[in-house]
Amino acid sequence: MKFSFQACIIIVFISMIGFVSCKKLDDEPTNEGRITQISRLYISFLDYDPNNSSLKNMMIVDPADTNNLDNIYQYLSPAKGGGPILFDANAKAVFQASITPQDTFLQVIPFANDIYGIPGNSGAIGYRGFTNVMGLAYYTFSQQNSATSATTIPFLLAVTNRGAGSSMLYAISTPSGKVGSKGGAPIIDKQINLGTVVPSSLTLLNGSDNNDKLVVIGFNSDGSGKGSGFAVYANLQQQLINQARDTIIESDKFKPMMKVYIKGRTQLGPVSYAPNKGLFAVTSGKDVLFFKNPAALFSGTTDKTDVEPDYVVGGANTGLEKPWGVAIDDRANEGKFFYVSDLTNRTISRFPLLEEGNIQPNITAKTYGSLNPNYIFLDGRSTTNF
Repeated sequence: MKFSFQACIIIVFISMIGFVSCKKLDDEPTNEGRITQISRLYISFLDYDPNNSSLKNMMIVDPADTNNLDNIYQYLSPAKGGGPILFDANAKAVFQASITPQDTFLQVIPFANDIYGIPGNSGAIGYRGFTNVMGLAYYTFSQQNSATSATTIPFLLAVTNRGAGSSMLYAISTPSGKVGSKGGAPIIDKQINLGTVVPSSLTLLNGSDNNDKLVVIGFNSDGSGKGSGFAVYANLQQQLINQARDTIIESDKFKPMMKVYIKGRTQLGPVSYAPNKGLFAVTSGKDVLFFKNPAALFSGTTDKTDVEPDYVVGGANTGLEKPWGVAIDDRANEGKFFYVSDLTNRTISRFPLLEEGNIQPNITAKTYGSLNPNYIFLDGRSTTNF
Protein backbone atom coordinates (compact mmCIF):
# COMPACT_ATOMS: atom_id res chain seq x y z
CA MET A 1 0.00 0.00 0.00
CA LYS A 2 1.37 3.42 -0.91
CA PHE A 3 1.04 6.64 1.10
CA SER A 4 1.28 10.15 -0.24
CA PHE A 5 3.57 12.67 1.37
CA GLN A 6 0.53 14.56 2.75
CA ALA A 7 -0.81 11.39 4.37
CA CYS A 8 2.50 10.80 6.08
CA ILE A 9 2.45 14.31 7.52
CA ILE A 10 -1.09 13.76 8.88
CA ILE A 11 -0.10 10.45 10.48
CA VAL A 12 2.92 12.04 12.17
CA PHE A 13 0.77 14.97 13.43
CA ILE A 14 -1.85 12.62 14.90
CA SER A 15 0.88 10.63 16.59
CA MET A 16 2.26 13.76 18.21
CA ILE A 17 -1.19 14.70 19.54
CA GLY A 18 -1.61 11.23 20.99
CA PHE A 19 1.79 11.42 22.62
CA VAL A 20 1.08 14.76 24.27
CA SER A 21 -2.40 13.73 25.48
CA CYS A 22 -0.94 10.63 27.13
CA LYS A 23 1.33 12.69 29.34
CA LYS A 24 1.48 11.09 32.79
CA LEU A 25 -0.64 12.60 35.54
CA ASP A 26 2.48 12.76 37.71
CA ASP A 27 3.86 15.39 35.32
CA GLU A 28 0.76 17.59 35.39
CA PRO A 29 0.81 20.77 37.51
CA THR A 30 -0.81 20.43 40.93
CA ASN A 31 -3.16 22.89 42.62
CA GLU A 32 -0.71 23.43 45.46
CA GLY A 33 -0.05 27.13 45.90
CA ARG A 34 -2.84 28.10 43.52
CA ILE A 35 -4.33 31.48 44.37
CA THR A 36 -8.03 31.79 43.66
CA GLN A 37 -11.23 33.51 44.71
CA ILE A 38 -14.14 31.76 46.37
CA SER A 39 -17.85 32.52 46.40
CA ARG A 40 -19.70 29.50 47.81
CA LEU A 41 -23.26 29.66 49.08
CA TYR A 42 -24.24 26.95 51.55
CA ILE A 43 -27.96 26.16 51.70
CA SER A 44 -29.48 24.15 54.54
CA PHE A 45 -32.87 22.70 53.56
CA LEU A 46 -35.45 22.00 56.25
CA ASP A 47 -36.75 18.92 54.41
CA TYR A 48 -36.39 15.48 55.99
CA ASP A 49 -37.79 12.08 55.03
CA PRO A 50 -36.40 8.99 56.81
CA ASN A 51 -37.67 6.83 53.94
CA ASN A 52 -36.01 8.83 51.18
CA SER A 53 -32.23 8.61 51.21
CA SER A 54 -32.02 10.50 47.91
CA LEU A 55 -33.36 13.69 49.49
CA LYS A 56 -30.34 16.00 49.74
CA ASN A 57 -30.77 18.51 52.57
CA MET A 58 -27.61 20.53 51.92
CA MET A 59 -26.37 22.20 48.74
CA ILE A 60 -23.32 24.24 47.83
CA VAL A 61 -23.72 26.78 45.04
CA ASP A 62 -20.22 27.31 43.64
CA PRO A 63 -19.68 29.91 42.37
CA ALA A 64 -22.60 31.99 43.60
CA ASP A 65 -21.60 35.30 42.01
CA THR A 66 -21.97 34.42 38.32
CA ASN A 67 -25.06 34.84 36.10
CA ASN A 68 -27.01 31.98 37.73
CA LEU A 69 -27.30 29.84 40.86
CA ASP A 70 -27.38 26.53 38.98
CA ASN A 71 -23.90 25.13 39.64
CA ILE A 72 -24.66 23.07 42.72
CA TYR A 73 -23.12 20.25 44.71
CA GLN A 74 -25.81 18.22 46.50
CA TYR A 75 -25.07 16.53 49.81
CA LEU A 76 -27.07 14.24 52.08
CA SER A 77 -26.43 15.38 55.63
CA PRO A 78 -27.57 13.21 58.57
CA ALA A 79 -29.35 16.26 60.02
CA LYS A 80 -33.06 15.51 60.33
CA GLY A 81 -34.15 18.72 58.70
CA GLY A 82 -31.47 21.33 58.04
CA GLY A 83 -31.20 24.20 60.53
CA PRO A 84 -28.42 26.77 61.03
CA ILE A 85 -25.38 26.20 58.83
CA LEU A 86 -21.83 27.55 59.07
CA PHE A 87 -18.56 27.09 57.23
CA ASP A 88 -15.19 28.03 58.73
CA ALA A 89 -12.14 28.26 56.49
CA ASN A 90 -9.68 27.50 59.33
CA ALA A 91 -11.63 24.42 60.38
CA LYS A 92 -12.15 23.44 56.72
CA ALA A 93 -15.52 22.09 57.78
CA VAL A 94 -19.24 22.73 57.54
CA PHE A 95 -21.30 22.75 60.74
CA GLN A 96 -25.03 22.13 60.59
CA ALA A 97 -27.77 21.88 63.20
CA SER A 98 -31.20 20.30 62.89
CA ILE A 99 -34.69 21.77 63.14
CA THR A 100 -36.12 18.54 64.59
CA PRO A 101 -36.38 18.63 68.40
CA GLN A 102 -35.55 14.92 68.66
CA ASP A 103 -32.34 15.38 66.66
CA THR A 104 -29.87 16.50 69.32
CA PHE A 105 -26.76 16.31 67.15
CA LEU A 106 -24.58 18.95 65.55
CA GLN A 107 -23.17 17.73 62.24
CA VAL A 108 -19.48 18.29 61.51
CA ILE A 109 -18.70 17.83 57.83
CA PRO A 110 -14.98 18.20 56.99
CA PHE A 111 -13.98 19.06 53.46
CA ALA A 112 -12.56 16.21 51.43
CA ASN A 113 -11.26 18.84 49.02
CA ASP A 114 -11.21 22.53 49.92
CA ILE A 115 -10.00 23.56 46.47
CA TYR A 116 -13.10 22.24 44.77
CA GLY A 117 -15.46 22.64 47.75
CA ILE A 118 -16.31 18.97 48.12
CA PRO A 119 -17.52 17.88 51.59
CA GLY A 120 -16.44 14.54 53.02
CA ASN A 121 -18.07 12.14 55.45
CA SER A 122 -20.13 13.69 58.20
CA GLY A 123 -19.61 13.12 61.92
CA ALA A 124 -21.81 14.25 64.78
CA ILE A 125 -21.52 15.78 68.23
CA GLY A 126 -24.43 14.68 70.38
CA TYR A 127 -25.81 16.30 73.50
CA ARG A 128 -29.35 16.35 74.89
CA GLY A 129 -29.33 20.16 75.03
CA PHE A 130 -28.88 20.65 71.28
CA THR A 131 -32.58 21.18 70.57
CA ASN A 132 -34.06 24.14 68.69
CA VAL A 133 -30.65 25.52 67.78
CA MET A 134 -31.03 29.08 66.48
CA GLY A 135 -27.46 29.90 65.52
CA LEU A 136 -23.88 28.63 65.24
CA ALA A 137 -20.56 30.46 65.47
CA TYR A 138 -16.87 29.49 65.42
CA TYR A 139 -14.38 31.10 67.78
CA THR A 140 -10.62 30.55 67.80
CA PHE A 141 -8.42 31.57 70.72
CA SER A 142 -4.71 31.91 69.96
CA GLN A 143 -1.91 32.65 72.41
CA GLN A 144 1.69 33.21 71.37
CA ASN A 145 3.93 31.20 73.69
CA SER A 146 7.24 32.10 72.06
CA ALA A 147 8.61 33.38 68.79
CA THR A 148 8.08 29.97 67.23
CA SER A 149 5.09 28.44 69.03
CA ALA A 150 1.49 29.30 69.79
CA THR A 151 -1.48 27.67 71.48
CA THR A 152 -4.68 27.61 69.45
CA ILE A 153 -8.03 26.42 70.78
CA PRO A 154 -11.09 26.42 68.49
CA PHE A 155 -14.65 26.47 69.87
CA LEU A 156 -17.97 25.73 68.20
CA LEU A 157 -20.72 27.86 69.74
CA ALA A 158 -24.42 27.02 69.57
CA VAL A 159 -27.37 28.97 70.94
CA THR A 160 -30.71 27.32 71.67
CA ASN A 161 -34.24 28.62 72.12
CA ARG A 162 -35.94 26.66 74.88
CA GLY A 163 -37.87 29.55 76.37
CA ALA A 164 -37.10 32.06 79.08
CA GLY A 165 -34.90 30.66 81.82
CA SER A 166 -33.92 27.56 79.81
CA SER A 167 -32.24 28.92 76.67
CA MET A 168 -28.52 28.23 76.50
CA LEU A 169 -25.26 29.21 74.86
CA TYR A 170 -23.06 26.13 74.49
CA ALA A 171 -19.33 26.05 73.78
CA ILE A 172 -17.53 22.94 72.50
CA SER A 173 -13.74 23.10 72.27
CA THR A 174 -11.92 21.36 69.40
CA PRO A 175 -15.20 20.19 67.85
CA SER A 176 -13.51 17.91 65.32
CA GLY A 177 -12.21 15.88 68.27
CA LYS A 178 -15.69 15.52 69.77
CA VAL A 179 -17.22 13.84 66.72
CA GLY A 180 -18.80 10.54 67.64
CA SER A 181 -19.75 11.65 71.14
CA LYS A 182 -23.11 10.25 72.17
CA GLY A 183 -23.88 12.84 74.82
CA GLY A 184 -22.91 13.74 78.34
CA ALA A 185 -21.19 16.69 80.01
CA PRO A 186 -17.58 15.93 78.92
CA ILE A 187 -18.16 17.25 75.39
CA ILE A 188 -19.48 20.59 76.70
CA ASP A 189 -16.93 23.14 77.89
CA LYS A 190 -19.53 25.76 78.75
CA GLN A 191 -23.26 25.69 79.28
CA ILE A 192 -24.35 29.29 79.79
CA ASN A 193 -27.90 30.10 80.84
CA LEU A 194 -29.19 33.19 79.01
CA GLY A 195 -31.87 34.02 81.56
CA THR A 196 -34.84 35.90 80.11
CA VAL A 197 -33.23 36.27 76.66
CA VAL A 198 -34.96 33.94 74.19
CA PRO A 199 -32.53 33.68 71.24
CA SER A 200 -33.34 34.08 67.56
CA SER A 201 -29.78 34.25 66.19
CA LEU A 202 -26.07 34.17 67.05
CA THR A 203 -23.02 35.88 65.58
CA LEU A 204 -19.59 37.10 66.67
CA LEU A 205 -18.38 40.67 66.08
CA ASN A 206 -14.77 41.73 65.79
CA GLY A 207 -13.20 43.38 68.80
CA SER A 208 -9.80 44.90 69.53
CA ASP A 209 -7.94 41.74 68.44
CA ASN A 210 -8.62 38.25 67.09
CA ASN A 211 -9.23 36.87 70.59
CA ASP A 212 -11.55 39.70 71.56
CA LYS A 213 -14.96 38.88 70.09
CA LEU A 214 -18.35 40.26 71.02
CA VAL A 215 -21.19 37.74 71.23
CA VAL A 216 -24.36 39.17 69.66
CA ILE A 217 -27.53 37.19 70.34
CA GLY A 218 -30.75 38.23 68.63
CA PHE A 219 -34.03 37.89 70.50
CA ASN A 220 -37.75 38.49 70.07
CA SER A 221 -38.32 38.43 73.81
CA ASP A 222 -36.09 39.29 76.76
CA GLY A 223 -38.71 39.83 79.45
CA SER A 224 -38.45 43.61 79.33
CA GLY A 225 -41.45 44.29 77.11
CA LYS A 226 -39.31 46.60 74.95
CA GLY A 227 -39.55 44.44 71.85
CA SER A 228 -37.12 42.58 69.64
CA GLY A 229 -33.42 43.30 69.48
CA PHE A 230 -29.92 42.11 70.28
CA ALA A 231 -28.02 41.36 73.48
CA VAL A 232 -24.27 42.03 73.36
CA TYR A 233 -21.82 40.13 75.57
CA ALA A 234 -18.18 41.10 76.00
CA ASN A 235 -16.70 38.41 78.25
CA LEU A 236 -16.41 35.41 75.92
CA GLN A 237 -12.65 34.96 76.36
CA GLN A 238 -13.01 35.28 80.11
CA GLN A 239 -15.54 32.49 80.23
CA LEU A 240 -13.90 30.11 77.76
CA ILE A 241 -10.25 30.61 78.62
CA ASN A 242 -9.72 32.45 81.91
CA GLN A 243 -12.46 30.56 83.78
CA ALA A 244 -12.34 27.33 81.84
CA ARG A 245 -13.09 25.09 84.83
CA ASP A 246 -16.51 26.60 85.43
CA THR A 247 -18.70 24.46 83.16
CA ILE A 248 -22.23 25.54 84.12
CA ILE A 249 -22.74 29.31 84.15
CA GLU A 250 -25.88 30.96 85.44
CA SER A 251 -27.27 34.06 83.74
CA ASP A 252 -26.16 36.40 86.54
CA LYS A 253 -22.54 35.47 85.71
CA PHE A 254 -22.94 36.17 81.99
CA LYS A 255 -24.78 39.43 81.60
CA PRO A 256 -24.99 41.49 78.42
CA MET A 257 -22.97 44.69 78.45
CA MET A 258 -25.83 46.34 76.54
CA LYS A 259 -28.89 45.68 74.43
CA VAL A 260 -30.14 47.17 71.18
CA TYR A 261 -33.92 47.31 70.66
CA ILE A 262 -35.19 47.68 67.09
CA LYS A 263 -38.07 50.13 66.70
CA GLY A 264 -41.38 48.63 65.63
CA ARG A 265 -39.86 45.34 64.44
CA THR A 266 -40.75 41.81 65.44
CA GLN A 267 -39.98 38.33 64.17
CA LEU A 268 -36.23 38.90 63.91
CA GLY A 269 -34.60 36.00 62.09
CA PRO A 270 -31.04 35.00 61.16
CA VAL A 271 -28.33 37.62 60.70
CA SER A 272 -25.31 38.30 58.51
CA TYR A 273 -22.28 40.28 59.68
CA ALA A 274 -19.96 41.83 57.08
CA PRO A 275 -17.08 43.70 58.75
CA ASN A 276 -15.31 44.58 55.48
CA LYS A 277 -18.48 46.18 54.17
CA GLY A 278 -19.40 47.70 57.53
CA LEU A 279 -22.85 46.09 57.43
CA PHE A 280 -25.10 44.01 59.64
CA ALA A 281 -28.30 42.48 58.22
CA VAL A 282 -31.26 40.68 59.79
CA THR A 283 -34.55 39.41 58.38
CA SER A 284 -37.78 40.64 59.93
CA GLY A 285 -41.28 39.87 58.69
CA LYS A 286 -41.27 40.52 54.92
CA ASP A 287 -38.14 42.69 54.99
CA VAL A 288 -34.38 42.56 55.29
CA LEU A 289 -33.02 45.24 57.63
CA PHE A 290 -29.52 46.72 57.16
CA PHE A 291 -27.47 48.55 59.75
CA LYS A 292 -24.34 50.46 58.84
CA ASN A 293 -21.32 50.60 61.15
CA PRO A 294 -22.18 47.64 63.41
CA ALA A 295 -19.07 48.38 65.51
CA ALA A 296 -20.69 51.61 66.66
CA LEU A 297 -24.19 50.15 66.90
CA PHE A 298 -23.12 47.43 69.32
CA SER A 299 -20.74 49.54 71.40
CA GLY A 300 -21.16 51.14 74.80
CA THR A 301 -22.60 49.99 78.10
CA THR A 302 -26.04 51.61 77.92
CA ASP A 303 -29.08 50.04 76.23
CA LYS A 304 -30.21 51.62 72.96
CA THR A 305 -33.94 51.81 72.27
CA ASP A 306 -36.01 52.67 69.20
CA VAL A 307 -33.11 51.97 66.87
CA GLU A 308 -34.10 52.07 63.20
CA PRO A 309 -32.28 50.35 60.33
CA ASP A 310 -30.23 52.51 57.99
CA TYR A 311 -32.09 51.00 55.07
CA VAL A 312 -34.58 48.25 54.30
CA VAL A 313 -35.01 45.88 51.37
CA GLY A 314 -38.62 44.77 50.89
CA GLY A 315 -41.71 45.18 48.77
CA ALA A 316 -43.50 43.56 45.84
CA ASN A 317 -40.57 43.88 43.44
CA THR A 318 -38.29 41.88 45.74
CA GLY A 319 -40.53 38.83 45.51
CA LEU A 320 -39.94 38.21 49.21
CA GLU A 321 -42.83 36.83 51.25
CA LYS A 322 -41.13 35.34 54.29
CA PRO A 323 -37.41 36.02 54.06
CA TRP A 324 -35.39 33.98 56.51
CA GLY A 325 -31.72 33.25 55.91
CA VAL A 326 -29.52 36.15 54.80
CA ALA A 327 -25.89 36.19 53.66
CA ILE A 328 -23.72 39.15 52.60
CA ASP A 329 -20.73 38.71 50.30
CA ASP A 330 -18.13 40.47 52.47
CA ARG A 331 -15.22 40.43 50.03
CA ALA A 332 -13.79 43.95 50.03
CA ASN A 333 -13.68 44.42 46.25
CA GLU A 334 -15.51 41.48 44.71
CA GLY A 335 -18.48 41.33 47.10
CA LYS A 336 -21.40 42.90 45.27
CA PHE A 337 -24.43 40.84 46.37
CA PHE A 338 -26.45 39.57 49.28
CA TYR A 339 -28.57 36.42 49.29
CA VAL A 340 -31.91 35.63 50.92
CA SER A 341 -33.84 32.41 51.44
CA ASP A 342 -37.63 32.59 51.49
CA LEU A 343 -39.65 30.08 53.49
CA THR A 344 -42.92 30.77 51.67
CA ASN A 345 -41.68 30.90 48.08
CA ARG A 346 -39.02 28.20 48.62
CA THR A 347 -36.53 30.42 46.78
CA ILE A 348 -33.01 31.74 46.98
CA SER A 349 -32.78 35.35 45.76
CA ARG A 350 -29.70 37.44 45.05
CA PHE A 351 -29.77 41.24 45.27
CA PRO A 352 -27.33 44.07 44.56
CA LEU A 353 -25.68 44.83 47.87
CA LEU A 354 -25.82 48.63 47.98
CA GLU A 355 -29.32 49.13 46.62
CA GLU A 356 -32.30 49.52 48.93
CA GLY A 357 -36.05 49.62 49.08
CA ASN A 358 -38.42 47.83 46.70
CA ILE A 359 -35.71 46.46 44.40
CA GLN A 360 -35.67 43.45 42.11
CA PRO A 361 -33.27 40.51 42.43
CA ASN A 362 -30.43 40.86 39.95
CA ILE A 363 -31.19 37.35 38.66
CA THR A 364 -34.39 35.31 38.73
CA ALA A 365 -35.14 33.83 42.14
CA LYS A 366 -34.05 30.20 42.20
CA THR A 367 -36.01 27.17 43.39
CA TYR A 368 -34.52 23.71 43.87
CA GLY A 369 -37.37 21.37 43.05
CA SER A 370 -39.71 20.90 46.00
CA LEU A 371 -36.99 21.56 48.61
CA ASN A 372 -37.42 24.29 51.21
CA PRO A 373 -34.30 26.43 51.74
CA ASN A 374 -33.90 27.44 55.35
CA TYR A 375 -30.61 28.86 56.67
CA ILE A 376 -27.83 29.99 54.34
CA PHE A 377 -24.15 30.93 54.70
CA LEU A 378 -21.74 32.49 52.20
CA ASP A 379 -18.05 31.66 52.13
CA GLY A 380 -16.46 34.57 50.28
CA ARG A 381 -12.67 34.74 50.05
CA SER A 382 -10.81 37.22 47.86
CA THR A 383 -7.47 35.43 47.67
CA THR A 384 -6.92 31.95 48.97
CA ASN A 385 -3.57 30.19 48.66
CA PHE A 386 -4.25 26.47 48.76
